[in-house]
Amino acid sequence: MADQIRIIVEHFVDGNLTEQTIILNKEMGKVSSISELGFNHQQQMDLIKACQDALLKIQSQDLQSDIQFCPKCGAKLKLAGHALSHFHAVLSDHKVSVKRKKCCNNKCGWTSVPSISSLFNTNVHPDLSKLQTEMACNHTYREAQYILNAISYYPRKINNHEHIYRTIEIVGNYISAHQINEIPDDISPVEELICQVDGGHLKAKEEGSRSFEALACVIYAPQNVTYSDKNESTILKDDDILRGKILSKHCAASALDDNQESIKRQTLVAALKQGMTIETHITALCDGANNCWNVVDSLEGQCHSITRIVDWFHIAMRFKNISLSKELAEKLNRLKWCIWHGMADEGLSRFDEIIAQASVDKMKERLTKLQSYLGNNKNYLVNYSERYKTGKVISSSLAESTIESLINKRCKGKQHMKWSREGAHPLLQIRASCASNDWLIFGADYVLNATTQIAA
Repeated sequence: MADQIRIIVEHFVDGNLTEQTIILNKEMGKVSSISELGFNHQQQMDLIKACQDALLKIQSQDLQSDIQFCPKCGAKLKLAGHALSHFHAVLSDHKVSVKRKKCCNNKCGWTSVPSISSLFNTNVHPDLSKLQTEMACNHTYREAQYILNAISYYPRKINNHEHIYRTIEIVGNYISAHQINEIPDDISPVEELICQVDGGHLKAKEEGSRSFEALACVIYAPQNVTYSDKNESTILKDDDILRGKILSKHCAASALDDNQESIKRQTLVAALKQGMTIETHITALCDGANNCWNVVDSLEGQCHSITRIVDWFHIAMRFKNISLSKELAEKLNRLKWCIWHGMADEGLSRFDEIIAQASVDKMKERLTKLQSYLGNNKNYLVNYSERYKTGKVISSSLAESTIESLINKRCKGKQHMKWSREGAHPLLQIRASCASNDWLIFGADYVLNATTQIAA
């Protein structure tokens, strides 16, 4: 007789076997190909589905509403058969039996319409919703649909890109509304925090609007930065930036046109999670845009003091985009040297001469814009050289990759996607949560609470 393998689900009540369900009865033959080794993808999915069906059959015996009296006439209810309801597990879809109830008053005739959704406010397992959310954070909604269906082997309507979008919307908006409730009571206070605020422009769906700006913020404590390549033999020039890694940070992001209320509230929450108190000093780095400074200003009164700095990363990039003749390039470098060493007035005074001698109109325009940019942010230009030599932060380069990841990687890049503010905002909430590692701690609760809460 050939070898066989049999998989059985057994149901016990008070230690007594009451039911057996054969899930698999398979004859074993000699393995001639690696594709015959173990269960293939389809067989694994079918096996999981069969096991789930056996478990759901047992669990369904207790599935019924808690309503005892008729909502129409007040009479007592009685059981009246079963109704099949859709349930979507992580890797498979099922129909589950739910007990139906009927009014004892024959004249009333009210009958319940039971379902998994009516019992739990959703018919999707939270682990599936969490998986959909995580996929959509890093891929387009259609890509997420394809990947999830590939994992499940069979195409599933529940993995439709429109449903995935709705899941992102529900979970992201829940996070946005409940962040303030997550601040632990045992956070250790810190003396200083670094705050970087930046923005990214997204293509707009709305007619007549080419783009809109989403804002993002990263907050971390200086002691939470490690420099893997830092050693005594490292030789740095003035413009060199030592690369480091932020071990602990909290992020905020918003795409809403709400007078910055959302990004300001989330920035405050991020700062509190990083240990901000009324005694904390904040060093804020921005690219010089007023909307970014407004977010920083919202922390006034919540901390001890704020040092505002136009970060050197953006200044250096603006200088880098200007191409001049050798003689003028040397003059521009001396101007840049003045800015680097905190001599803003002297540096700004050199612009007119360089602009006048520039022969290319495009370069004149860029020089004029750079002059205006530095002049408008003159009060936030510091002695970068002195700060750098003493180990103080001067650049947003550490957090720039986080800003890039929060907004540009998923919402821009090569995807040519168009967004509404309301569509981009919940996605940014989830990405900010993931970047902060809050998703690892609260992700399962976010999804469960968001998908099972009763809609207002």
